[in-house]
Amino acid sequence: MQLQRNEIMTGLLVLATIAVLAFVLVLLGAPGLFRPLVTYKIYFDNAAGIKQGAPVMLAGRKIGQVQKLFSPVSPEEEKRAEEADAAAHPAEPNASPTPSNGKPKFEARVDVQVDKSAKVYRDARARLMQLGLLGDMAIDITQGTESSGRAKDGEMFAGERTPDLGDAAAKMLEVIKPVAAEATNTMKDLQQTAQNLNRLTDENSELTLALGQFKTFGTHLVDLSAPDSALSHSLTKIEKITTSLSENDNIEVTLQNLRTSSEKLKTTVSDLGPVGENLKEFSATIKAQPWRLIWPSTKKYPEDQQQTAAAGQQTINVRKSARAKPSPTPARRSSSRR
Repeated sequence: MQLQRNEIMTGLLVLATIAVLAFVLVLLGAPGLFRPLVTYKIYFDNAAGIKQGAPVMLAGRKIGQVQKLFSPVSPEEEKRAEEADAAAHPAEPNASPTPSNGKPKFEARVDVQVDKSAKVYRDARARLMQLGLLGDMAIDITQGTESSGRAKDGEMFAGERTPDLGDAAAKMLEVIKPVAAEATNTMKDLQQTAQNLNRLTDENSELTLALGQFKTFGTHLVDLSAPDSALSHSLTKIEKITTSLSENDNIEVTLQNLRTSSEKLKTTVSDLGPVGENLKEFSATIKAQPWRLIWPSTKKYPEDQQQTAAAGQQTINVRKSARAKPSPTPARRSSSRR
């Protein structure tokens, strides 16, 4: 009897354990069996990584799980999702319109079941995020306001995807790519610069030759500026000459004599003015009448012409008066002789 009683107790314990496990499994697999649930439709542009049964959280607290996934969605359903998003999140008055590149905004729909008692508001935002660095994907609902009202069963939400490690790596590559290209160009420039420096610092390069010539020039300049150099002696002599000139008064006397001589020369030139006029007239006379060198009286000056004209007039008058007297005839001559 004691053996049978122990077997019965063991069997009851096994049955109770199986019942508890079944209850837990049913509770986990069908959470709406013992508490009321509501279904929400969340639209994403890309639902990669999300799986059926993934957790749905409200501000970090689990309130449900993913029930179904649908992709792609119909254009009508996409349009309704956009309208619901615009109604829940109106655009700001001064915000610029988002450009459309022809790609559908929502391509996947995720149906989630959450606890009905969870306070999910109509303007809440649903984000597709990754739990940890290499964890599973989950949906987190945040930033809802009480004034918008509680979300009803079948409510539609526009979800957004937070950048995960792959997206961050892609964006990092996009940022690093121009930097890498710039670094490559910089390395090329540095390599070209190094080659130019090697060419400039070569033993037979122009820079090396120029530096050698500059060194030689410096040596010559040092030699010229030495105390015993020829340039130093010349400068000393020039200094002595300038000192002696500054101390000597002969320069002032010489300048005064030069000024007096120039005044005398100016007076002499002024006196030679009439002589020059006479020489000019004599030269003109010789050119016009060279015979004046032999017969000086043949020169006809304007004054002489006037005198000649007056004398001629008097001669003419005398001749006219001489003609008025009758000349003696031969008979008269004979009578006068008798």
